Amino acid sequence: MLDTADWLNTPEWTARLTPQHPHALSKVRQLYLALYEAITRGELADQQQLPSSRQLACQLGLGRNTVIAAYAQLHDEGLIFASGRRGTRVQHQPHFIANESIHRSAFDDTTELTLPSLSRRCNQAPPLFEDSHAKSNKQTQPYTAKKPHPARTNLTRQHADLAPGMPDPSLFPPADWRRALNAASRLPSEHLGYQYRPLAHLQEALARYLAIYRSLMVAPEQIIITSGTRQSLALAAAMYSDPGDLAWVESPGYPGAVDAFKMHALKLRALPVDNEGCHINVAASAKPPALIYLTPCFQYPTGVALSATRRAQLLHYANQHHCMIFEDDYDSEFRDDSQARPALASQQSPGSSTVLHAGTFSKLIFPAARIAWLVVPMQHIDHAHHCLRALGGGHNTIAQATVAEIVNNGSLAKHLQRARGIYAQRRRMLLDALDTTGFFYPLCDTGGSLSLVAHLNRPVSYGPLVTTMDSQRLGAVCLEDLQWDTPHTERAQALVLGLGNVSTMNIPATVDRLAQVLKSATV
Repeated sequence: MLDTADWLNTPEWTARLTPQHPHALSKVRQLYLALYEAITRGELADQQQLPSSRQLACQLGLGRNTVIAAYAQLHDEGLIFASGRRGTRVQHQPHFIANESIHRSAFDDTTELTLPSLSRRCNQAPPLFEDSHAKSNKQTQPYTAKKPHPARTNLTRQHADLAPGMPDPSLFPPADWRRALNAASRLPSEHLGYQYRPLAHLQEALARYLAIYRSLMVAPEQIIITSGTRQSLALAAAMYSDPGDLAWVESPGYPGAVDAFKMHALKLRALPVDNEGCHINVAASAKPPALIYLTPCFQYPTGVALSATRRAQLLHYANQHHCMIFEDDYDSEFRDDSQARPALASQQSPGSSTVLHAGTFSKLIFPAARIAWLVVPMQHIDHAHHCLRALGGGHNTIAQATVAEIVNNGSLAKHLQRARGIYAQRRRMLLDALDTTGFFYPLCDTGGSLSLVAHLNRPVSYGPLVTTMDSQRLGAVCLEDLQWDTPHTERAQALVLGLGNVSTMNIPATVDRLAQVLKSATV
């Protein structure tokens, strides 16, 4: 094992850790990714001592706060720990750190600053998840279609206030969209006919985007362009499963995945979710699935990330049993007080091709863009295009050229930076407003995303709640509705709330309306 001095004086390590400038990513992000990958790939040994923040900042020519921020998140994720005089050390058995603040003195010899952990608002909150080991017994039960509750007249209510998963379309600058659309209108005539392959320059733009933002290096031709995540799910089901095959899906989780796999006549098993992400009970899963659907970087709707240990276990299981993982890269771009983990697909071992990486511009720009992507193994490219054509997937070259222009000219990067700040402000205001109602446990700030889960401190009647929310044009969703593997309940105990379709200044009044609805439905 290298000691700290040896580690510091190894030229290749210095070169790998030194952030580049200029670069699309912040210095904190670059340093965090370099250390994260070195630890999770085993290049830094368990219990190996890392330099102090002062030493590493001096060695790399960085400010100490940059190193402290990267170390603090690695500590939050259980990848490093501070051990007093023994310094900061690597640990290869990460665990979820809850209800804890990271003090600057843990990584330095000063005590002038306290950095909050990701769970800084959770000191008095109840357990966010039931015991995953107990719940995992549900994996042995077949999926049965969950009929809408009689009180549920509109399951989506996407345009109602506080509806989760909805971005704010007004945030993307209209002038930037018009300029990009004008440039796209000058496509040559050969791109205006029926198209069975995407535009090459959109694939190239996306390959650069994934390399910069998601640490995922892929050939442009591996990127299959679809109209949305649901079509990507249908494509994956068509490519990698047959009717009657098994698929694993997170619960609570994205209803679109359940619908897509159900339409392909797959049998479903639930992956329960806890503080480390989805939990796989291998002992209860005698039959391996054909597909595994998960949101590893930012689980929907809970906001937790799949821990490094479970990432490694999941990749090992998929390789061993030859099943495909569908990685829905949900909301990873909207992290604001921490760095999104690298894409799961980027952590595959060389030669492995078990992770399908999916993303969409519906939330990055606005839903009407209708551009999404699915990264497939190189050897499956032709099969993917054939299946997409059979599913009725076409290629809107005007929309593709417009999005490619937005990515290439820097408009998307500027928009993301601005949108993160606006959504972060809305989330803080929403959390503060909810805290004043008296209906919720102290709420967790997940540090990003367009939605959050708010746990009620006392149950409310499900039927009156959803009926009144519909009449008041409130789009909050009961967490129980996203637990697709459980029977309907007559009591709601948590709400999933969205940030995208309520302006910052209207949040207090909207929460007041929600409080009145909850008051009328209290058991």
